[in-house]
Amino acid sequence: MPTYEGLRLKLLKFKRLKFANRRRKKLNKTDFTIISNNCWGGMLYESYNLPKQSPTVGLYFMASDYIKFVSNLHGYIEKDLKFIQPGESKWKDSEQIKNDVHFGEYPIGKLGDIEIFFLHYKDEEEALAKWQRRVKRINWDRLLIKFNDQNGCTLKDLNDFLSLPYKNKVFFTSNKWPNITNDRVIKISQFPKHKSIMASYEPFGSNKYLNIENLLNSL
Repeated sequence: MPTYEGLRLKLLKFKRLKFANRRRKKLNKTDFTIISNNCWGGMLYESYNLPKQSPTVGLYFMASDYIKFVSNLHGYIEKDLKFIQPGESKWKDSEQIKNDVHFGEYPIGKLGDIEIFFLHYKDEEEALAKWQRRVKRINWDRLLIKFNDQNGCTLKDLNDFLSLPYKNKVFFTSNKWPNITNDRVIKISQFPKHKSIMASYEPFGSNKYLNIENLLNSL
């Protein structure tokens, strides 16, 4: 039986694709790279009918690994992507992975000491080919770095993210974080309540929480 979140995602996919060309007309820049800790970047490219100009599409990172990744983006991007078996994952006993009924069905990649979960890829060959192709498309001059409170995100992870020297970055959350007042932290209300933001609540177009067109045009 479909979940509430699953139904929301299906409806939002229809809305993303149906009005994509209309949204695209609001952009004066279309050559940009979104580095994201989950599938949001890929969803955003689809929302504006743009080619996916980032390797971080259709996949996710655990929070602390993602912070390592974006803290040394050039260094990790230059590493060879290798693959491991699910039982070799350092995250296999984490709460997030234990609750993932599809764990073991999708490829798991490694760049040095970080792991990448290729959630929407059928096998290692597809994951590697698309990763290598999209790495070449990165526009290093127009980067948007996106993070959220999923996959074990801690207050330290958030503070580390906010301290990164990227001009353009944004953090989506459904929680109130102590002593955090930063306009890059976007607090989003969602239903039902959940310990972290759900994918269907991350904005794929401009809404009351964020004017995405203005953000993308400023890159």
